[in-house]
Amino acid sequence: MLGRFGIVFALFLISAQAAPAADGDTLYPDAATIPQTREIHFTSTINREPFSIQVWLPQGKPPKAGYSVLYVLDGELYFPFAQFFSNALPGLSPVVVGIGHDALSDKAVIARFARPRPNDLSKIGVDNANDAFAYLRIMDFTTPVSPENRGPKWLAGGGTYSGGEVDKFLRVIEAEIKPKVEALVPINKNDQAIFGHSLGGLAAVRALFTEPKAFHTFIASSPALFWNNKEVLNGEPGFESEVRSGAIAPRVLITAAAEEPEVTISSDYVKTLPPDKAAEIAPYIKMLGKWGGMKAGAKALGDRLNAISGKGEYKVRYELIPGVDHGNEPRISMWDALSFAFPR
Repeated sequence: MLGRFGIVFALFLISAQAAPAADGDTLYPDAATIPQTREIHFTSTINREPFSIQVWLPQGKPPKAGYSVLYVLDGELYFPFAQFFSNALPGLSPVVVGIGHDALSDKAVIARFARPRPNDLSKIGVDNANDAFAYLRIMDFTTPVSPENRGPKWLAGGGTYSGGEVDKFLRVIEAEIKPKVEALVPINKNDQAIFGHSLGGLAAVRALFTEPKAFHTFIASSPALFWNNKEVLNGEPGFESEVRSGAIAPRVLITAAAEEPEVTISSDYVKTLPPDKAAEIAPYIKMLGKWGGMKAGAKALGDRLNAISGKGEYKVRYELIPGVDHGNEPRISMWDALSFAFPR
């Protein structure tokens, strides 16, 4: 069902751990580097994960208020073309910060976080990297899954994970990553945006509802709102109240792919199961059936947030990206995200 959550290898890979890995310790020793980019490597004191951060710095004198910033989740995947699109914006480009762990290349990270742990560390390969990357995404971007909302343990994706600690991850961004970026370059703290896709989009919505003043703009690209029976939406009423009172006025962009496959389990697949497994999976299918689908869910959230009568700069937009599927959607929506967050 959820499988690898649409994992796609990036062309440009970054290093993780408290220090960058040497060539012999990586799967891709000849990874390219991007000009005007700085790397930050550290192990968080909050969630104990090794982070590898890429920071692209635009050319030119910074404005008096400091540079605008786009924080990109899944930096291993999306930092390269976020940087490319940022550089293509008219006027002064925003700084781009890619947040990742180098779980697709650093063997030490892969050995620590792949599930199951590789038996022979000398033979770590692509499948192990995918497993480590998927595990860290779950830990960073999700909340714990209630037992009644989990699929059977034998079901790929649905029953593999019990959920993560997204609130700790968001604290890492605020307490550890942002100060490190601000030490590199003057930052306009009033003009920062966060971009996340799929589970990263879920994390962006979580941030919107739990810490709406952390960023000026929140971009949720094909957000996986179905997680734990749509638990993230529990924060919506409190958010609406704050917007109506004028206490907060964020800008919000929600996108979805026109060719988005729905998160579901086909009846044809169920027919291949023995009776005992078909019965075991039935409650999970029923729970998923309550979900209107990726496109419908994203649009419904966008419509509800747009209907809130806010003050100041409060703005919400929903976009359906034509001609693309879930995995390719960020390659189009990233340009819309930058244009929305930093209008020129």
